[in-house]
Amino acid sequence: MKLPFTPRRETAARLSGCAVRALLALLLAGAGFFGGYAPLTVGMVGAAGPGWEGFAALTGAIAGGMLFLDFTHAMRTAACAVLLFTSNNAFCGLRAYRKPYFLPALTAGLSLSVDAAYAIRSGSAGEAAFCVLSALLAALFASCARVALTEGNARREHPAASLAVLLGVLSALAVPELPGGFAPGRAAAVLAALLLSFGRETDGALASALCVGLAADLAAPGSAFLHTASCGFGALLTKLPRRESRLRAAGAFALSTALFALPADARTGAALLCEGLAGTLAFLLIPAHLLRRLRAADETERAPEDDLRRRLREAAAALRELYDGVTRAEPPPEENPAVIYDRAAEAVCRDCAQRERCWLNEYNRTYTALSDATGALLRNGQGRGEDFPPYFADRCVRFSGFLSAVNAEARAFLLRRQYRARLTAARTQAAAQYARLSELLTQTAERDAAAEAGAAPRLPYRVGLASQPREGRRVSGDSAVSFETAMGELCLLLSDGMGSGEEARCDSALAVRLIERFLRAGVDADSALRTINSALNLRAETSDSFATVDLLTLSLRNGEGALYKYGAAPTYLKRGGRVRRVSCASLPAGLAEEALPPETTHIRLERGSFLVMVTDGVADAADDEWLRALLAAWEGENPQLLASAILADSRERWGAGDDAGVLALYLPEDGGATEV
Repeated sequence: MKLPFTPRRETAARLSGCAVRALLALLLAGAGFFGGYAPLTVGMVGAAGPGWEGFAALTGAIAGGMLFLDFTHAMRTAACAVLLFTSNNAFCGLRAYRKPYFLPALTAGLSLSVDAAYAIRSGSAGEAAFCVLSALLAALFASCARVALTEGNARREHPAASLAVLLGVLSALAVPELPGGFAPGRAAAVLAALLLSFGRETDGALASALCVGLAADLAAPGSAFLHTASCGFGALLTKLPRRESRLRAAGAFALSTALFALPADARTGAALLCEGLAGTLAFLLIPAHLLRRLRAADETERAPEDDLRRRLREAAAALRELYDGVTRAEPPPEENPAVIYDRAAEAVCRDCAQRERCWLNEYNRTYTALSDATGALLRNGQGRGEDFPPYFADRCVRFSGFLSAVNAEARAFLLRRQYRARLTAARTQAAAQYARLSELLTQTAERDAAAEAGAAPRLPYRVGLASQPREGRRVSGDSAVSFETAMGELCLLLSDGMGSGEEARCDSALAVRLIERFLRAGVDADSALRTINSALNLRAETSDSFATVDLLTLSLRNGEGALYKYGAAPTYLKRGGRVRRVSCASLPAGLAEEALPPETTHIRLERGSFLVMVTDGVADAADDEWLRALLAAWEGENPQLLASAILADSRERWGAGDDAGVLALYLPEDGGATEV
């Protein structure tokens, strides 16, 4: 009979888990608080649980205590760790053990029971307070560490737990100093602050950077919170540029470090400056592919919902905005029934001998007579002689012809009213469908769903944008955006609103914003553009709302993509000295037929290629020889310079009689980091 063996992969995973817990417990023993307490390593032993993982953490805690603490505090820490490990093994089979409050309560109680003896012996109220604070800190860290060490949704739903463990490690690493006051651990804290703030929203970046700096300051006596201020200000500077890049982020942190190092004393300032520069240099030396993986992993860890839920919520928000945009438009005013008599009089009374008497001298009596007959006319669909007062019918020498003209105009009026009523009902129904679909997607997003996306090598790219409003206008009617979708596609979008100025900007910005929402939500580009065209068609019934749409979707894995156009100016593809033009003959979105798809051209871009989108204020297919000649002769690699050169040449040739926008894309030959 063969004995069952644990598979190699499972054994390796278990050994690595034990090693991680032992190393963390050892390092955290160096994070001393309140004059020798080590609550973080005690909390780590509690979080490690029973079995070999717990024993590994226990071993690391005892070794760390002997290495970083004096004998008394090391023995006290070891006693707490042994009691916690023993209790974990004793209580792990109980149902209460799996409750979230059990581990913090156990950790605090055992830590307090050991430290209380030392506090009583000292007889100091301050020592008793430190004892209580240490127990509470150990309980809090145990709760965070248990979540951080757990695989699955718990860790993704509580990213602060992983951050707490990182801060504990950084506070321990910040203690050892080299000659001159330089601490490698504090340089690592600067690197961690950069990694946690790069690519995050401003609030998240600032909070993470402040926490990292605070952890370094708490372990560095006399630092006057310089690291907290330096990391926090660096995170703010990182978010100032419109387009964030790795070089700008590193420069922002280096500048922040220098600003706070200058007013400090010579030793502290020099150490702070060296630590900041070392951290930023390490950040710049991280390979681009590894940094992208770290950012992707961070996004996955921080996401409170899975990818499918996020897409459904974004699609629901886009549909809700479509519904609001359609329903906010005011309906056209009702047609006045007086138009019936105006048109009838124009046809019958123009050459009548009594015209001046009826419509000038006795206008009030004529107006009263027609008003009295209007109710019966609209109610019956036609007028009869008895509907008009005798003084009007007897006075009118062409009453029979006038009545016939009135009846004809009344039928036309009622038909127009019926058409407007049906159109309003159809618009309301379409808007209600958007709202209903938004509600359905929102409800679906609340259900459990999961989607996995694998990381793959991506093409690097650079994007440049140049825009200028029409002369005499403060804002441009052109709108542009570039972004990546969760499916690894790069999207470039350029739209030109009708006319110029603020109204045109509103139309183009609405089209760009809604298309971006749909594409980010994973909606197919063709379906998204058809929906936008349908929505703008509905808006065009009450206002002249239409906009050109020029969209590129490009796979960053293989360079294959498609150009979608609604009434847009030509797009130009450049590879070496060859230039290809892609034009369209369709109408802008909002003017095209509702069911008409956008004109689509499939393309493939290779490394070293440029793609340039322009609006009709720059050039059109009828006169673009100068633009094609400029592109063919261009030898640079900076898309921003190319976009600016095209715009400058266009203004020099044609002046500023219309809004102008240029969006340029370049795929570098040599790879490197993505720049936008």
